[in-house]
Amino acid sequence: MTTSPAKPHGRDEVRSAVLTATSALVAERGPDGFSVREIAARAGVNHALVHRHFGTKADVLEQMLAADAEAVVAAILEAGLPTSGTAGPEVVAELLDLLAARPSYWRTLVHAVLDSPEAAVPGTASTTELFSGLWRGGDEDQAVATSVAGMAALGWLIFGRFMTEATGADTEDVRRAVAEQVAALISTHRE
Repeated sequence: MTTSPAKPHGRDEVRSAVLTATSALVAERGPDGFSVREIAARAGVNHALVHRHFGTKADVLEQMLAADAEAVVAAILEAGLPTSGTAGPEVVAELLDLLAARPSYWRTLVHAVLDSPEAAVPGTASTTELFSGLWRGGDEDQAVATSVAGMAALGWLIFGRFMTEATGADTEDVRRAVAEQVAALISTHRE
């Protein structure tokens, strides 16, 4: 006889189970591919608890994105990567790898930005502050270079596999080239 896993009890357990379930569903289907009822079923809770502890599905996604951003920052700090100053190609490559290992984070981030551009205000996610210290200088030219670098990094995460398979390019060579280009952009005007 098999026993079913214990259902989460209490606010913290329910919130954790819902965020974990949401992250898994986003990674599998994208942020629009499931309902609050499916989140609740995956988390092992009643769907009313999702509404009580989070509000709407958009609120769940927002809080999942914030939790994932904190996890990305923790992974960056744990890896010993610099959080300020100029980042060379090796550092950028490690950052790309850390982000690539968290598809629910960057997929949700992309959808959030596409669905609600106002959600992309600097300083609204812990990764924004970290990257602004690493990538941003103080002048307008550096802000432009930082924007292009961020778009290149997200472009690699979203289209990298497709483009390398479509062109027959070596994935590692392309990843290295992206890291070099992003590093060159973010070091612009730093001297």
